[in-house]
Amino acid sequence: MIIAVLAAMLVLGNARAQTTPAAAAPAPAVSAAAVEKAVQLVQQDAFAAVREKYPQINPNDVVAFHRQYAPDLLAEWERRCREEATSAKAYFLLLADNFAAIDALRKDDPEEYERQIRQQQTESQVRSLSRQIQALAVEEDAGDDPHRLQTRQRLKLELKHLLEKNFDESQQRQMIEINRLEAEMRNLRRLADERAANRRLILGQRFYILTGDMWPEEDQHDQPHD
Repeated sequence: MIIAVLAAMLVLGNARAQTTPAAAAPAPAVSAAAVEKAVQLVQQDAFAAVREKYPQINPNDVVAFHRQYAPDLLAEWERRCREEATSAKAYFLLLADNFAAIDALRKDDPEEYERQIRQQQTESQVRSLSRQIQALAVEEDAGDDPHRLQTRQRLKLELKHLLEKNFDESQQRQMIEINRLEAEMRNLRRLADERAANRRLILGQRFYILTGDMWPEEDQHDQPHD
């Protein structure tokens, strides 16, 4: 879910970055040093927000994690730091949420942790291929270039195979989970059947604990009447 939100924000961010109004007045010249200082302040603010929400997490680890496994998401945050300072902190908090959710699995469920890592990499590759394909489609609209056409076709095949692989792995995980749940249900059914078969013994033991007496036997005429 977190990755889906981040990816959506990335797409929207890229779209805004590519649609600059033609009549917009040129921005006043700003020195590179001033720009860098402003970016650093935005990043420091984002880091402080993460430290407040996750005292146990080093924000640098959030950066390093996404630089390795989801570089496009990190690149989007860095772009926001330069161009959309008001949204940079919120975006980095989402990156921290993503990191915290996955890092929590490192000790508790190493196998699931590795799976999540692979998924991060796969989704990043899918987004990267998608952007390349879309960019080439825009270029092709300006004129038919055989090289661009071939490149786009090759990228489309890469994306196709990547999506197929990701789907098959997801199906395999679901089948494993289904088998686990079915085994658990069989075990619960067996326990319920055993409990039903030992109803008299269970009730007798409980009655003895509560009263110190044996489970009373009732004659037909002692049974309560409606």
